[in-house]
Amino acid sequence: MFSDYSGVQVFIYPVTIFYWISSNSILLALSTLLSVRVHFLPITFWGVLFVYVAFVMMKLYTMMSYNPQQRSPNFVSEYWDSVIKLHIRLFLVLMMVMVFFVLAEFLNYFYGIKMPVKQGIMLFFRLFTVLLIVAYYVAHMWLKPYRERRYSIQRSMKLCYSWLIKHPLEAIKYTGMLFLIMIAAVRLYVLLIGYVYNPMLLAAREFMGINLQLDLLPIDKLWSVFYNLAMLSAAFMLSNLCFYPIVFLAQLLAHKLNPIVIGKVIDAKD
Repeated sequence: MFSDYSGVQVFIYPVTIFYWISSNSILLALSTLLSVRVHFLPITFWGVLFVYVAFVMMKLYTMMSYNPQQRSPNFVSEYWDSVIKLHIRLFLVLMMVMVFFVLAEFLNYFYGIKMPVKQGIMLFFRLFTVLLIVAYYVAHMWLKPYRERRYSIQRSMKLCYSWLIKHPLEAIKYTGMLFLIMIAAVRLYVLLIGYVYNPMLLAAREFMGINLQLDLLPIDKLWSVFYNLAMLSAAFMLSNLCFYPIVFLAQLLAHKLNPIVIGKVIDAKD
């Protein structure tokens, strides 16, 4: 549920998470949040961001830990270095969003120029979440042959950069192929959820009387915000779980096509 590019499908196609949640409860929760309980909107945004950061931290852990019995001695320090770099990137992105918001308010107040603030922030959030997952995934695939030999991150990066400089065309082709595989996997998941998973959920409700979809609560108190965040997180994990078989098969293909295969890795010294 955390490895490779699991999770990216929700941010590329947000509708994939809503199949696991009752549509009536979604409308009720959003209508109360954006009307009578709009003062809970900031904490909802920060809650979603917190869940995403926790998800990426777990993704980093799974990417860096292939075999718990064969971890490198520097695993803990390497992991926390990656977490610190993640928060630095997040801080820079939040500063950019704040500058955009202040600039939009300034232009609106003094010059009457209205900018699509809400649409811009939502688009920026989707781009950030997708690009961050893709960036970690592509780097993970390039370093994987070295990391499986228990090389440190620094040594793996040096060896990988050396190989990329010597074989730029192969590097570009393989990176492009990773993007195509990921997009094809996401599209296949969208088709499966529309023609397989969703009919199964409807059939379970109509013929067996079992509602397998999650329900959100109308926003009333602060605890209802946290409850809805927990339900969104559960739907997110459920989506990743159902997406994983496709990712697993795609990863078999991507790993076999990796030009830096384990048998061809040159054991160079730092």
